[in-house]
Amino acid sequence: MALRPVVSSLFARSLARPSLIAAVAARHASTSAPAPAARPIPPPRGNLATPADFLQAISTPRRGDLQQAVSGLTGEDWNALFGLDGTQLKSAGVTPKQRRFVLWALEKYRQGHDPSDFVVDQKPKKKVRGWGPRVQKGIRVRGRRRPGEK
Repeated sequence: MALRPVVSSLFARSLARPSLIAAVAARHASTSAPAPAARPIPPPRGNLATPADFLQAISTPRRGDLQQAVSGLTGEDWNALFGLDGTQLKSAGVTPKQRRFVLWALEKYRQGHDPSDFVVDQKPKKKVRGWGPRVQKGIRVRGRRRPGEK
């Protein structure tokens, strides 16, 4: 009978030691997964020989001048352009919408696509908004006229 309290007290003391638990957990929780591969830097293709050419190719009138916003970070270094990340663009003052677009365009170019194929202009601002199906394209379709409607 005296054996039972000794065993339970040894078990309780071993569980109370955090170093033992941490050692066991660390041994069973480690991974052997390799580090992610570095993203390849594509060579310049076609008429896109410099970062300025690439940024000009992806810039459109509604998106603003991406070349002015990003060229300060990269200069004339092609590797620096494809090494950009969101935190660098944010610290340079690039807006979130432009950051997402630049990183997306870099990835598409990395995958082998040409900027003339994947860059499209933003949708224009809607001309008629707010009144729903009553007024369509500026003309009353149904219902009676409210103040401010045509």
